[in-house]
Amino acid sequence: MNISAFHPYNKEQTGFTLIELMVSLFLGLLVSAAAVQVYMINAKTAGIQSSASELVENSTFNLPVIERKIRLANLGLSDKVAADQPGAGIVLTSANNAPKDGSNKPQLDNLRNPQDIDGTTKLPKNITLDGSAVKVSLLSNTGDQTAGTQKNEWTGASNFNSKSGQLTIQYRAPQDMYDCEGKLALGPRRVNIGGVKEAIDGQIIIERFYLKAPNASKPTELSLYCDAGKYITEIMDSYTEQSKPDKSLPQSVVFETNNTIRDFGDAGQEIVTNVDYFDILLSTSVGGKIQYYTVKDYLALDLNKQPPIVGLKYGLILRSNNAVLTDEGLSEFTVLGKKLTLNTGLNKKYLRTVTESYVALRNTSLE
Repeated sequence: MNISAFHPYNKEQTGFTLIELMVSLFLGLLVSAAAVQVYMINAKTAGIQSSASELVENSTFNLPVIERKIRLANLGLSDKVAADQPGAGIVLTSANNAPKDGSNKPQLDNLRNPQDIDGTTKLPKNITLDGSAVKVSLLSNTGDQTAGTQKNEWTGASNFNSKSGQLTIQYRAPQDMYDCEGKLALGPRRVNIGGVKEAIDGQIIIERFYLKAPNASKPTELSLYCDAGKYITEIMDSYTEQSKPDKSLPQSVVFETNNTIRDFGDAGQEIVTNVDYFDILLSTSVGGKIQYYTVKDYLALDLNKQPPIVGLKYGLILRSNNAVLTDEGLSEFTVLGKKLTLNTGLNKKYLRTVTESYVALRNTSLE
């Protein structure tokens, strides 16, 4: 007898009911939503940490560039830093804004050559740029002064309700070295003066730090720039001899005369990105009492009441590269004792931080 292995068809199917599918789908959505939320929180946290790291990096690695330069200010030049002192390490004045005495008579300024006396006036000769006295817009300025308007001049560029300032310093190269634009400057060397071989000091480097937008079409994306030049003051038999003793040296060290600044007044080199504000204060000490001045307030003092400058305080507002905050961040900051408000229309979701530092000047005497 044959026994069939065929089993009758079971009409009762097994599987998920509609309610079970809906519950499963709901639970899956909850898990997905939680995963997305965790991802968004982690992405936001990573973005904030990355932006915070950028600010720390700028403060730790980029800003020391300007601090190292300020510490060189006045090296090998004057024993006093003041508006009427030739060769002063903080460059406040040229023949265009030389201080005046009580009789309204112009006095000496920072860009004069005490080694080279004019035979007619019996005064030190001017240090010139392109044949003229250096423009005020290329000197040290604070945000309370009138800014320049020409290309590459200090214009007070700022993303806050106060103009940014500009710092211009000068110093002698203690050895063959490179300025902030990466151009060579010669240190002490031997030349012929009156037919006799003599040692002379290094070339004088002049540098200015100011804010500028790298891309003119994005005027609120500002960076800190450094524009550098150099000049010589010595009178010698052959300027070619001192300026290019080696044919392999670059043209930037070549001079055909003294008292003429070269390679200065262009845009310069970008050294710190994403800077919303920059300014300085001049520090003086009289009788052991520290007093801070803006450049405008210092120059407004009577000439005989201007105390020597012994230090410099600078401040910046740094901004993160990307907008990472969900809610609006701070829009008001205090820099160098001044309360500042972010300009209307600018994104408040960037991380921003204030950095300030004080640098004492070298070769200065206290009163």
